[in-house]
Amino acid sequence: MDTNDQQAIRNLFDKLANVERQMPARDAEAENYINAAIARQPGAPYYMAQTVVVQEHALNVAQTRIEELEAELAGARQAPQGGGFLSGLFGAGAAPRQATPAAQPMRQGAPGGFLAGAAQTAMGVAGGMMLANVLGGMLAGPAAAEEAAPEDEPGFDEGGGMDDVDW
Repeated sequence: MDTNDQQAIRNLFDKLANVERQMPARDAEAENYINAAIARQPGAPYYMAQTVVVQEHALNVAQTRIEELEAELAGARQAPQGGGFLSGLFGAGAAPRQATPAAQPMRQGAPGGFLAGAAQTAMGVAGGMMLANVLGGMLAGPAAAEEAAPEDEPGFDEGGGMDDVDW
């Protein structure tokens, strides 16, 4: 474990302590259920901590990208719309595009460290959840598929053509 690992774990538990101070009431039944699950899988808190750290990093990267895109959109809306009808073809009046900085990779610790396995753990958890959803859909049978199937819309030969549009 290196200083990055320690900092990531410290930050996580600082946030958890803050939540615990703000919302001290917990569902006793859920807490007992979680404690029983941890008793069966004592390594679970370690992997949960890794997953939370990776997910928080992913959310921060996504938030940064959203802010960049919103700023880009605001700039595009404020840019003067000069030129004629075909000027956009030749780049006239277009604001120069700025290169988007690449997302900062999550700092990896030394091989075998806490953060070194965090991405792999998070992928395993997310992959397992996706697999469970896929299998759940497959095992639900044709009745569930029929419920999810979109209703048929009339085709052109069934009165669903463009003739119904008022121009």
